[in-house]
Amino acid sequence: MTDREGTPRRQKLRWLTEPLLHFFLIGALLFVLHRAFVGDGRTIVVTAAIRADVTRRFTDQNGREPKPVELARAILEWKREEALYREALRNGLDREDATVRTVLADKIRFLAALEAPKREPTEAELERFLEAHRSLYEEPLRYDYDYVTFAKAPGVEQELANYERALDAGQAAPTLGRPVAGGSLTLADVRERLGSTFADNLAVSPPGRWKRLEQASEWLLLRLNRTVGGLPSMGELHARLVADWSRRQEQEQVERALSKIVARYHFEERP
Repeated sequence: MTDREGTPRRQKLRWLTEPLLHFFLIGALLFVLHRAFVGDGRTIVVTAAIRADVTRRFTDQNGREPKPVELARAILEWKREEALYREALRNGLDREDATVRTVLADKIRFLAALEAPKREPTEAELERFLEAHRSLYEEPLRYDYDYVTFAKAPGVEQELANYERALDAGQAAPTLGRPVAGGSLTLADVRERLGSTFADNLAVSPPGRWKRLEQASEWLLLRLNRTVGGLPSMGELHARLVADWSRRQEQEQVERALSKIVARYHFEERP
């Protein structure tokens, strides 16, 4: 009798010690705890902030606030989009699509840029920045010039002297009967087109004065009108320097922030 009654009791006790039973019990317990403290992974909470954001976006797109029925429809569309978005994440589609990964990474870069501290540079910082990046602001020096040609021939020197006296008296070169040529070129271009002697004399000519220049087969009257280009003054560059300095500072701060994020991860190379 005892034996018949004891056998079922022992069988029940053996069930309680089965590892498989323990596995299911632990899993059920973890599920209950997760639901209690974290909530259902498929539960989407529509908060007041979300409703306000949906309202704002509707207003921005339509130029007016939504009517109750329109807001309800917009909230329903938001729910659908959010559910589909979360389902895509559950299926790992964000990792399989390079475009989505890039968009998400760019959002982190954007947030890092928003969090980067902003301040105005000092004049000393701007001067150092300009010195380090001078080539970004310095333009090639260009020479604006005129010249008149006198081919060497009998009596040409007298004609040249008369021409110079007329210029000294204030007459304009185009009114004196000879064609006036000119240009606005870098010194390298002048040297290539008109020769080294012309270029070297142009480089040392005082602006606004005609200068006689002898070449192998002709005389020239040369005048430097002005030079343009070079490095603008700090006053002219100030607004541009501030913008460029600020942009460079932000880029450096963002790069430091992103590097800290990447440093949190461990990468393994596998075949």
